[in-house]
Amino acid sequence: MEKWDRILSPENILLDLQAKGSIAAIRELAGLLVDDDAIQNHKQFVSDVIRREQNSTTGIGHGVAVPHAHEDFINRQILALGISRTGVDFGSVDGNPVHIIALLATPRKHHKKHMELLAGLSRMLQHESARESLIQAGDAAAILDIFKAGK
Repeated sequence: MEKWDRILSPENILLDLQAKGSIAAIRELAGLLVDDDAIQNHKQFVSDVIRREQNSTTGIGHGVAVPHAHEDFINRQILALGISRTGVDFGSVDGNPVHIIALLATPRKHHKKHMELLAGLSRMLQHESARESLIQAGDAAAILDIFKAGK
């Protein structure tokens, strides 16, 4: 089980994401990480995540997207999570709007951990009960509890 509370903090959770498109959603979530020392070059981080998204969607289906960057200027793993009640157009593989966006940043030197975190997110978010719980969560503490429970 992942130690999600190590990389996801209440201030990096947005329960009412306003963006309608993928690029705006990435920018909105990345804004939560501006003051965090985990990312040395915030502008480059946003640019890298957007470029990756433009090359291939991170909308993995079932209303979930996991945009991410894996770079040398990232000091430690960090996650920002956004919930969109109305849905965001991510050009997802299943064609459906995205309601849960997990923006992940990891250092390049931690390639194995990066892959483990992506797999852990995908595993957890493939369960309809987990997705519904996240969407219905009333506050950041509830979101963290869902991640800690791993369901």
